[in-house]
Amino acid sequence: MRPKEFITIIVMLLMSFAFPVKQINSQEIGWHQLNFVPTYPLYGVYCINYDTVVAVGANGYIIRTTDSGEHWDSIPSNTTNSLYRVHFVNQTTGYAVGEKGTILKTYDMGQTWENIGISTNLNLFSLSFINKDTGWVVGGEGNLFYTRGNKGILLKTTNGGINWIVDSTYDKTIASVFFIDNDTGFICTNNFPLSILRKTTNSGSSFYTIRYDSLSVSYYTGVHFIDARIGYFVSSATPSHDKDGIYKTTDFGNTWNKIVTQWSIKSLKVIDSCSFYYSWSDMGGEGSMGINTCTSDSFIGPGKFIYDFSFINLDSSFAVSISLYGNYGVIFKRGLLSNINEEKKQKIEIFPNPFKDKIIITLSSDIDISEINLMVYNSIGQKILYNPNLKNNQIIIDLADEPNGLYYLIIRDNNKIIRTEKLIKL
Repeated sequence: MRPKEFITIIVMLLMSFAFPVKQINSQEIGWHQLNFVPTYPLYGVYCINYDTVVAVGANGYIIRTTDSGEHWDSIPSNTTNSLYRVHFVNQTTGYAVGEKGTILKTYDMGQTWENIGISTNLNLFSLSFINKDTGWVVGGEGNLFYTRGNKGILLKTTNGGINWIVDSTYDKTIASVFFIDNDTGFICTNNFPLSILRKTTNSGSSFYTIRYDSLSVSYYTGVHFIDARIGYFVSSATPSHDKDGIYKTTDFGNTWNKIVTQWSIKSLKVIDSCSFYYSWSDMGGEGSMGINTCTSDSFIGPGKFIYDFSFINLDSSFAVSISLYGNYGVIFKRGLLSNINEEKKQKIEIFPNPFKDKIIITLSSDIDISEINLMVYNSIGQKILYNPNLKNNQIIIDLADEPNGLYYLIIRDNNKIIRTEKLIKL
């Protein structure tokens, strides 16, 4: 390979992150609403692995799938308090938190749950564990949709929830918590007229302010760090958009820059330094969208209030929400649908990549080429029209007339996505 070609490839790879694909239709990129209709609204979801997913919601509702969303089982929770979030610290052990100090724990991948909550009427909104034993849970007045009040609570355990250190001295609701390690963590506190982002370096014994906003209708809804240096937080519910949106730090939280401007953000889940999901209500309060910043995919249409995301990777994710009128739950899935597995994905070869004019896609002989459908998008999300040439079990895509740059390939079998690939034309 000539040096010039090598440099070009590197530049293109960097461009794949700097100039993301925009406005791709949800069904094209693999977000699908599942046919299963949960009995109650859903507020939290967690992917344990590719197959096993747990979701929680109103009235102590817990559901679980072991086949990647094809079937769901209702799991007894022994509580009627709403559950707001669920998190697993390993493949078997997890926690769910919610109303009136409710803390549930499972040791068997969500098959059974026990109540280990504390004696409080304050609601619990967020949890963060650094290992199976050590974690923090926060909450206060208000609810998941309006995390604001003049009472807050922070709990810490160092023995897997057997005992809790309870700090209920806060004069503001604590909406979100995230710990990087045993010493360093962040919390968001909200009360009229002040919302504050705080940091601790002594395991939560004390916090100091690193950012605040004094808008009467603004509050912070979430904080997440990738590592000690890079993190994000959300300011939400100011119709003017002046201070609402997603902020990012690359210097340990010392300075923050707004990277997304959006009103009424409901949820943020960070995948890596390039990509994250988030959702928001529209100005009429009748819908929301989620965005992934690596591919800038718009997905999930109006009427769906997305309250939580969980992912294995960019190709396998779940989102939960409530119906337009809030009387039942909704589940979305991104990635491989039922009956499509990694084995079939591995039976597809794409060559060459990077390419100059044509791409050759070779399918295993046991794949019916007549059931295969392909989509190619350019770097701004436009669908590229092309006429693939079929020969034996090969598909030839001719992009000779298209400009050099980044493209996005989606391969479906019987309308189910089995492969996505970034393509670079030199």
